[in-house]
Amino acid sequence: MPSVFRWSTFYLAPCNQPKEGNVAGIIGYGVYIPRYRIEQKEPAMAWGSWSGGEKAVSGADEDVVTMAAEAMDNAINHASIEPAEIGAIHMGTTSSPYVEQYVAPILAETLGLNPETTMMDYSGSLNSLANALLGCLDAIAARRIKCGIVIGAEDRATAPGAEGDATFGAGAIAMVVGTTGTIADFEGLHTHSTLFIDRWRAIKDSWVSNWNDYRFDREYGYQSHVAEACKGLMAKLNKKGEDFTHVVFPQPDDRIPSLPAKDLGIERERLAPAISSTLGDLGSCSAFVSLAGVLDKAKPGETILLASYGSGASNAIGLVVRNQITSKRKRGVPLQRYVDRKQYITYTSYMRTREHVKRAPY
Repeated sequence: MPSVFRWSTFYLAPCNQPKEGNVAGIIGYGVYIPRYRIEQKEPAMAWGSWSGGEKAVSGADEDVVTMAAEAMDNAINHASIEPAEIGAIHMGTTSSPYVEQYVAPILAETLGLNPETTMMDYSGSLNSLANALLGCLDAIAARRIKCGIVIGAEDRATAPGAEGDATFGAGAIAMVVGTTGTIADFEGLHTHSTLFIDRWRAIKDSWVSNWNDYRFDREYGYQSHVAEACKGLMAKLNKKGEDFTHVVFPQPDDRIPSLPAKDLGIERERLAPAISSTLGDLGSCSAFVSLAGVLDKAKPGETILLASYGSGASNAIGLVVRNQITSKRKRGVPLQRYVDRKQYITYTSYMRTREHVKRAPY
């Protein structure tokens, strides 16, 4: 059943009365996308299927930790803050290299943060990055911290020939959140959660599994939950789909965001530009990397409807773009720069890097 997030008046002002310095928002953000690409048709055709577009893949010297660190540095530079100001570091991923070990402390060490900094990992769902964001906002609402950094990175494991072999991409996104110097403020949030199992990876599993029923996953999972979360948020904010300048949904593929958008009466023109055909399915980072692309070009006063989805849970978030986005823009590295910076490799090289194939020992 739907659950309601209890916003604190400390950081959520009435939508028509924003107060600078009192409302939590995004202070700065940064992305990182690996240079390497493979055309999605290569793995698909190798296993008797078809897929269009391309996807970003990590290099031999890259993983979730290194990509997260790159995005984190970009976000801090964009926010124009000192690392010492960060009171919490929250990491969201389904691709952690560890079952029992946090990634957040590794990232904190690269910044030289003091041991009193809150360090947390969120995992187990493609909703993990959204949950990491909500956890950081909770800490701000409780006045335990003044600002924190939320980081997501994905490089999901998949079996050769599986759906994800052609579609799962690699990348990272980081956001500095707080109440001072924001470029986009949070208006509100609504969460819709049910018990719904569409994809999973048990401890004993090496890669992600699903029911191989795309329509079931799409209609009863993604589409239903995203639409319900957004309806709840719109009711709280007394808004309609047409009141949002930009609409950002996760992109397992380029077509699926239009399904909940249609249910909500949102025109396709308001949807964020497609990224899954150029970067692949970025998992828990998908909607937030797409958000970065929107913020790269957004103007003060524009509004954004953002939704996440994973494992039967969706968080719908409303944002309002603020004036500081213009002055800070020159400090950031735009998403498009990473999209354009690419080098194609073969599917064979990709398989070898991921150790799906190995050279004979003689």
